[in-house]
Amino acid sequence: MTKRKDAPVEVPSPSKETAQKTSKRRGVEVPNAHRLLLRDIGYPFRIRGDPKPMGLEVDSLELFADYAREQWMGTVVRSGIYLFDRYIMPDYAFQVQDVDPEESVISKSTEIILHSQTDTPNTTSATQISLEELIGHESVKSKCKIILEYLQNPSMFGEWAPRAILFHGLPGTGKTMTARAVANEAKAKIFLAKASDLIGVHVGDGGRRISALFEDARKQSPSIIFIDELDAIGLARSFQSIRGDVSEVVTALLGELDQTSEESGVVVIGATNALPLIDPAIRNRFDTVFEFALPTLEERYQILKLYAERLPLKIEADLLEVAKKTEGLSGRDLRDRILKESLHTAIIDGSTTITSEILRKVLDKIETKSKPTYTI
Repeated sequence: MTKRKDAPVEVPSPSKETAQKTSKRRGVEVPNAHRLLLRDIGYPFRIRGDPKPMGLEVDSLELFADYAREQWMGTVVRSGIYLFDRYIMPDYAFQVQDVDPEESVISKSTEIILHSQTDTPNTTSATQISLEELIGHESVKSKCKIILEYLQNPSMFGEWAPRAILFHGLPGTGKTMTARAVANEAKAKIFLAKASDLIGVHVGDGGRRISALFEDARKQSPSIIFIDELDAIGLARSFQSIRGDVSEVVTALLGELDQTSEESGVVVIGATNALPLIDPAIRNRFDTVFEFALPTLEERYQILKLYAERLPLKIEADLLEVAKKTEGLSGRDLRDRILKESLHTAIIDGSTTITSEILRKVLDKIETKSKPTYTI
């Protein structure tokens, strides 16, 4: 680290932290900075495909201030300029939000305050929807009451806690929405992650992301970790030539699942549409499987009515007849492939309503399916 300088200096340290040229400061008395407010920004650039930094985790603001003073001692600062870390995270940028006085130099007496603007990107407040508002999946909603009870009272369950649940069903059947509804009713945070996004670009990235995800969830418990597309990392070895980075993520995930205590207030939900392909080592870490089936005739009718009320154009058609012709479609299919496509067709045709003829044309293009798209 740089040597401490106790007195005001005439020349800022020759580094990229300040845009001032040293010649302009030579021989000029510069006041000490009394107070410096910083905001963490991130790196100047990154390789395309490399994930954005998830923000800083500062364990001690006092220690951070001492660390910052140590490396930026003697630097002349003003509002708006950037300071770059040299040691722990080289080239990570901090912006000066405010400094008192302006055009002053950092000394050992400067008070340094960090205002972090970043938050974990996969953290979200629960969607304002309840389990009762979800159409269908009555058995799943009934089982979800166990998760609700645990999140509200983790100590009651002990070793019988529902720590890991597997949601299985075709795409668009409501797995993510159900997890959001459970989090909303339990007033819990939900951490959303796609398994493929947990695979890092560099060695060690995947393990760090898994660890950070679980650490954040434990800190903000009660919480739900929802890992979508679990099969992207959890395929049985007989179906893939496993890569080192994928193996690293799987190992880290298994380790975190084993370390999650019964009273942590954290529930892990994995989602997949290819349950038979999941590696047994991962499958066995999940307590139970919740099956998400395709909607029945009555459920399809209710889903169509729900989304039809939100359309900007009125539907002049018998939705029950539409429901009868859409067996094998998921709730998402009904919204996107039927209603949205019909709306777009009506707009293109210049129609002020969605007619039966428009719906018929859209339905004729749809190929329904009731079987998984994978083979074993």
